[in-house]
This record gives sequence, structure tokens and C-alpha cells, in this order.
Amino acid sequence: MRRMISTWKFRPHTTLTRVLTVTLAAGGIWLGPAQANEHFVRALGLMQPREPVVAPVFSLPNLSGKSVSLQDFRHKVVLINFWATWCIPCQWEMPEMDKLYQTFKDRGFVVLALSLDQGSPKVVEEFVKGRKLTYPVLLDSQAEVARLYSLRGVPGTYLIGGDGMLRYAVFGPKEWFGEEARELITSLLPPPKKNGGKTK
Repeated sequence: MRRMISTWKFRPHTTLTRVLTVTLAAGGIWLGPAQANEHFVRALGLMQPREPVVAPVFSLPNLSGKSVSLQDFRHKVVLINFWATWCIPCQWEMPEMDKLYQTFKDRGFVVLALSLDQGSPKVVEEFVKGRKLTYPVLLDSQAEVARLYSLRGVPGTYLIGGDGMLRYAVFGPKEWFGEEARELITSLLPPPKKNGGKTK
């Protein structure tokens, strides 16, 4: 499992996966960042779908062994990040993601970190505790969800809107707590609710 990041390959095997494969393929329905209107999309190197794509639903165990489904986060903006403990670029961007999560979680934003480690879950648990990461971590040890999303490599990140539609995808580490990333999440979230002039 300790391979070079660029060698990660997943073979899609379901109808739904074949749909995603088309969307992620070069020349498919993804628009490159240079053609996107939003400057934060260009700055982060995100890809956008030309056509609407519903994010595939999945269920995976968390570090406590409890099954967690993507459907548990309906109507929320979800950042799905595929990673592994041995992935150095993943280690660099994960604290940034945690800051992003802490900043926006009360407004309906969640980070789901899907570990591709195939060893003992204890290794993943110790990794997460050692870095004091607070967002949910799920175990995709058989790469089932990675295949479902036609993952190209790690880290690989997908953003899902509150409507359940796949909005963006990007491969490689990003500065997830930078100005552009914060602006990106803000653009996907509803405006803060106000009560008596005070933001909740």
C-alpha cells in the first residue's frame, strides 16, 4: 500500500461509478479552473462539472466502529478528503482542513476524512489523536468509496453542496485555511442567520 502517490489507480465497477469516471476524465464534463468564473476556483485549481452530478452515497465505519453515512449530513456542505497516514502531502494539509472545519461547522459545514490505510485502525486513531484533528474520520480500507468516486490519487478532495450535488474536485494538497478556501466555503453556505441583530 506504500506506493508513490501518482501510481494510485482504481477500477470503477458500477454504473454509478462509470458516470463519475466520465465526469473526472480529461475532456469529460469537468471544466478546468481557467474556464471557471470564481477567482477562488482558479486559485485553488479546482475542477467544476459541466453538468449536474449527484454525489454518490456511501456508508463507512468511523474510528469507534460506528457506521456513518453521507446521508447523515444531508443539507450540509461536505468536504470529502481521501488520505492516508503515510501520505506526506496529506499530513501537511490536514491541520488546515481542521481550522476550516472549526470555523464553519456551526454554519452547516463538515469535513469527512476517508482513510485509505489498510492496517490496524489503531494506527489511524493514534495519527488523528496525535495531530488533535477534530473532524470525522472514516475508514475506507478496501478503497470502495475511492473507487466509487474514481479517485486519482491522495490527497483527493471533493466538495458537495447542500443540495447533494458534486460541486468541485481537486487532487493534491491545498491551503485549506487560506483566504480563497474560506471564500469558497462561504460561497457554498447559506448566509448566517440573524436573531435580533445578532448572528447565531
